[in-house]
Amino acid sequence: MTLGVIGCGNMGRALIQGVVKSRRMSPRRLIGWDPDQARLRAIVRSNGIVRASSNLDLTRRAKAVLLAVKPQQMDQVLREIRPGAKRGKLVISIAAGVPIRRIQRALGPGARVIRVMPNTPALVGQGMAGISAGRGVTRADLRFARRIFEAAGQAIEIPEAWMDAVTALSGSGPAYFFFLMEAMIEAGVKLGLSRQAAQRLVKATAAGAAALALAGPQPPRKLRRQVTSKGGTTEAAFRVFKKRGLAAILRAGIFAACRRARQLSRGR
Repeated sequence: MTLGVIGCGNMGRALIQGVVKSRRMSPRRLIGWDPDQARLRAIVRSNGIVRASSNLDLTRRAKAVLLAVKPQQMDQVLREIRPGAKRGKLVISIAAGVPIRRIQRALGPGARVIRVMPNTPALVGQGMAGISAGRGVTRADLRFARRIFEAAGQAIEIPEAWMDAVTALSGSGPAYFFFLMEAMIEAGVKLGLSRQAAQRLVKATAAGAAALALAGPQPPRKLRRQVTSKGGTTEAAFRVFKKRGLAAILRAGIFAACRRARQLSRGR
């Protein structure tokens, strides 16, 4: 399989680098295109992939096309690649809020479309991606898509009806954790720590907590309770969190993100 990647920004670059580093595909089977020519040259030079001359040139040369473009750019890109995507081309999209039916309508009935919601930890090989298959997609197509995204982390197959929830929970999720880290750092500074020390403490604590959660089958609730000794410091913190409704606030924010994802899917 030859894969063409349209869009070599952060996510496109992360996926190219992951595939090349893991040796899941030869660099000579990867074709890249980006309107930012300096960025494209850097990606080609650092990874040894093939450089296309345009979106359409890439689409005609590749067996599968990965659309790593922003949602607002999608309609223009689909118009440009349509002549090369008519005859059963496999198209994989990571554009948030762009449903499979919209891509199939733009490219014609022959296109096989897979929709994916990755997240930014893919930049360090720790991504999580939800994968949904459109009409006509084969098991071989899905295996190929998984190989790409598992080169930069993990991937799960989901019904497209779940995609807005996955976008709110996993796609936007890293920002929620970063926000929590910001708040913890600011609290540390106000308690008298230097910003450098507070940042180091919080980053290491976040990494350790994530590693502990991934190390075994225990749910986060059980891990939290193991840290929360009766009458101790952690319990004092959680009394305040519960009183201020922190869990309800987090749920409300995630629900709002899901509503916005649904609005984007409807073109609003």
